[in-house]
Amino acid sequence: MDTTPEQMSSRTAAGWTIAVAALGALAGFAWSGPFLAVTCALSLGGGGALATVLSRRQMIATMREGQGKAAALGYADGLADMMVLGISAYRASVFPLSGPDAVDPTERTARRKAAYQLTAADGLPHPIREAAAAALEAIDDARDRDTQSAIEDLMKAVHEQRRGT
Repeated sequence: MDTTPEQMSSRTAAGWTIAVAALGALAGFAWSGPFLAVTCALSLGGGGALATVLSRRQMIATMREGQGKAAALGYADGLADMMVLGISAYRASVFPLSGPDAVDPTERTARRKAAYQLTAADGLPHPIREAAAAALEAIDDARDRDTQSAIEDLMKAVHEQRRGT
């Protein structure tokens, strides 16, 4: 099923035209019989078709705007998720569970670079960037308790962005 705005607009227009024509036919038949039913159906159906054709451009513009907003929100959500994952991977390399010497310094540097690159990506809202910067600062300073709190704040900011608040 094609879900482009043009096809959705055409289906909507056809549905409204048929509904208005059927309503006109029922009203005309109830009022004066079959001749008025046909006349009312044709006139109301034609008027409905004309109205939907005239409003089609506005309807398509509104649909495209909604699609653009949805795409932008989805892109920002995906970036935020990847950034949280990158920062978490960097944190795991700075505070490994198997001891301080468990992670090679080059791996730690590579994860740090990836986390900073993900944080600098275009499309992230400012509150998320601030929370990410605080988390990266805590990790860089090797403050484990502050890191946990900062990552929780970052995840809260990502969650609030997804909810749209």
